[in-house]
Amino acid sequence: MTPSPFLRVFAEPGHALRVGLAILKGHFYKIYWPLRGRRFQAGRNFRVFGSLVVRGPGRVIFGDDVRVIQRTTPFTHCRDAVITVGNRVDLVGVRFGCMDRISIGNRSQVSECRIMDTDYHSIAINRREPSAPVRTAAITIGENVWIAPETAIMPGTSIGDNSVIAFGAICSGAVPANVIMVGNPARVAGKVPGAPTS
Repeated sequence: MTPSPFLRVFAEPGHALRVGLAILKGHFYKIYWPLRGRRFQAGRNFRVFGSLVVRGPGRVIFGDDVRVIQRTTPFTHCRDAVITVGNRVDLVGVRFGCMDRISIGNRSQVSECRIMDTDYHSIAINRREPSAPVRTAAITIGENVWIAPETAIMPGTSIGDNSVIAFGAICSGAVPANVIMVGNPARVAGKVPGAPTS
């Protein structure tokens, strides 16, 4: 039998204290970053167990029940850039770099990775010239996606619902739903257990 939340406070006071502090930090950041001129907003029950550093002129929008664990840094690099995080998403030490659009679907778990919709620098031979082209392309991460630590999500990536990006994978392009991706460059290693078959 699962104890009620009220009884759990007495059974696990340390856990209750950590959650209470995380909720207070969530309220603090919802006020602090807009006061600092950042275009940040978060929904209900926003909890911060680590720290949240918001930089840049773009918009950062978190849904309901988002948890931030470790130091998470949603950075935008132009006013039109938008980072959108859905409901019930866990962000564990995620580093964002956004020039266009990055969106993460509901119920996703994202751990200690880099998500960048721009290369920042040109790969052309004239890369030191101001006119050198720099790749920028929106990133879309579906619902219930798990992104493991030490991964990189590159510009233009789209990840289907329920997929898993394994430790150290480098993702670019379209990733199907319900698959496990491994390696550099990332490739399909198998189906997610329990996923629907098409």
